[in-house]
Amino acid sequence: MVKISSLKKENEFKSVFQKGDVFGNKAFVIYYLKNDYKENRLGIIVSKKVSKRAVVRNKIKRRTKEAYRHNEDSFSKGYDIILIAKESITLVPFSSLEKSLIHLFYKKNLMRP
Repeated sequence: MVKISSLKKENEFKSVFQKGDVFGNKAFVIYYLKNDYKENRLGIIVSKKVSKRAVVRNKIKRRTKEAYRHNEDSFSKGYDIILIAKESITLVPFSSLEKSLIHLFYKKNLMRP
C-alpha cells in the first residue's frame, strides 16, 4: 500500500483555492492546481455542516481517501487536489462515492489517457 501525499499547510490550501480551478457534483466539490511534483497531493475537507459528529466526519474522510487510493493509478499526476464533501455525502454508499470521485476527475480531464 502506497502512502497518499497530502496537503498539510494553510498556505498550500490557500494557493489551490485562489489559483486553482473548481468543479462539483452531488457528493464533492473539487479544487485542483498543477504542482511541481511527480505525484498528486490530496486534501480532504469535511465541515461541521456535513455532520456535527467527528466520528462521522472522519469516516467520510477515510472513505474518500480509500476511493481515491483505489483509482489513483488512473488519475493524472502532478496536481494539488482538494476534495470538499457536500452535505448529501452522508447518504451515499461507498460505490456511489467512488463513482462520484471518478466522475469529477473524468469531467475535468484529470484521468490518464
